[in-house]
Amino acid sequence: MKTFSWFAFCITLVFLALFIQGPALYAFDTLDDLVSRSIAQNLDVQQAALTLKSSAASLSAEPAWRSSSAGLSASTSGSFESKAAPGTMGTGSSPGTAATMSGTLTVPLTDWFTLGASGTIKADGSVTSSVSASLNPLAEQISKGSINYRMSLQSYRSTLRSAVLQFRAQVRSLLVSKAEVAYKQAALDTATAQYEQKQILSAQGSASQSDVLDALVSLTQARLDYEAADSNYQTIQKSIAQSLGVSDTELPDFEKLASTEPEITENLVSAIMDRSTYLAMSDTYVRAALDAASSQIDERTAQPKPDINIKGELSPTEKTWSAGATVKLPLDLIFWEKARIAKEMAEVKQKQVQLASQTVSQDYDQKVRDLKRLYESWKKTATAYDAAKLVYEQVETLASLGQKSLLDVMSGKADLLRSAWQLASAEKAFRDAQDALSMRFVYIEEK
Repeated sequence: MKTFSWFAFCITLVFLALFIQGPALYAFDTLDDLVSRSIAQNLDVQQAALTLKSSAASLSAEPAWRSSSAGLSASTSGSFESKAAPGTMGTGSSPGTAATMSGTLTVPLTDWFTLGASGTIKADGSVTSSVSASLNPLAEQISKGSINYRMSLQSYRSTLRSAVLQFRAQVRSLLVSKAEVAYKQAALDTATAQYEQKQILSAQGSASQSDVLDALVSLTQARLDYEAADSNYQTIQKSIAQSLGVSDTELPDFEKLASTEPEITENLVSAIMDRSTYLAMSDTYVRAALDAASSQIDERTAQPKPDINIKGELSPTEKTWSAGATVKLPLDLIFWEKARIAKEMAEVKQKQVQLASQTVSQDYDQKVRDLKRLYESWKKTATAYDAAKLVYEQVETLASLGQKSLLDVMSGKADLLRSAWQLASAEKAFRDAQDALSMRFVYIEEK
């Protein structure tokens, strides 16, 4: 039985997005729609998916019966001239010919049991056939195909999940950068107004030249900060457009899409995967476990053991049968040394699994603590933003009564936008941490 989360739904949308054409291509209603589009364009995910398909194909070809074989052969023979009987002259008849057809079939039912059949039809119409069975009870052909498939599956899941989380984080980075640009623009406007005011006051003799230069330095720095913030915003925007395979002008309203995300509440802090799920999806732990399983196969195959082969044949046409047995004993002591080394290696790999389990568990605990801390930090930042809005509203009210200047209003607006930028940063940090622990982006196969 399989448990599919939102992640499985996302996978379905990946393939649907590849066949969508026309204007509806960029009609995104939720952030999940946008993520699905980005996944459909992600080359790393496509490569991981193809590797998984290749591994699955190799695994499906492993059953013994798939290596069955059938053969058909035909031959003919004759002479270029016929010989006359002794004492007579040749009659000039056509040279004689003879044709033979034969077929074989070999079906390995298991790694240790094989059935075979053959038949021959000669020119004189006679038919011969035989049936054989090869039994090798101690044969142990252990394959690592299943492990290779599970490793490819883990790589695909990990690549897909990383792509989803990275793109979601990138969208939030764009929103944070946009809030920063708005704040830096307001700060630049305020610095420009302050500089102009200092110039006027200097002309009136109410400000020194040093005050004007200080204002100019502040203006220059504000302009540099704004340009840097705007450049960063443009870079992130182009990167997202490239991930989606669209132009900058076709990008959707990210703030609207982000508003479809669940509201930040304390419930999000508790709505996370448990430790066992985190362990089951961890690359560190899963790869260590698969590596240990591979070493256990090496240990079993390295054990020296006698090889017993039993074979029998039956020919109904000729009414004959035969049977035989062969026993081989390994005498080379090197094989025993290889077995000892393989056993020690398997033990080391198993210890690495235990160490990986402890490391991943500690990482899980740290992420849970960070999530709780980031939630508290977001709450404080949200409170600070509400306070900044209240202060700005008061400044606007006082300005309408003539008790505050336009410069005060501009400065208050810059403070409010800075608080909005800080809130966006706190929200991004929390949501990124919550995504890393959310069950929405997990796909696990249960045995």
